[in-house]
Amino acid sequence: MDPFVEVCLHIPEWSASPFLPESSKVAGVTYSAPTEATATKTSSARTASFSTHVVRNNGFNPVWDKELSIPFDVVGGMLDLIFVRFIVRQRGKDDEGDEPIGVYCIPLGCLEKGTI
Repeated sequence: MDPFVEVCLHIPEWSASPFLPESSKVAGVTYSAPTEATATKTSSARTASFSTHVVRNNGFNPVWDKELSIPFDVVGGMLDLIFVRFIVRQRGKDDEGDEPIGVYCIPLGCLEKGTI
């Protein structure tokens, strides 16, 4: 097993605040533009995501020991509207996709500062 972790922030499209300027972005973090609202999606959101390195041949006790910093914008301290999604994935073989092993999503406001 070759696991790695993907961390994504799902950030609302704030009407009063622009997305982060290029100068505040961090290397290794992928930022996406807002998604379009459709009949099945009622709101738009932007994402910022980061993936750790793959731990080769260690699915039982992988250690990433990585400090992560993803800058993002927030309006009025509304952290409960920003969601953090953690996905542990198995590196796919050849042309296969990276298979998810586990997924956890939580509002950012529910996490204590400095505990993750």
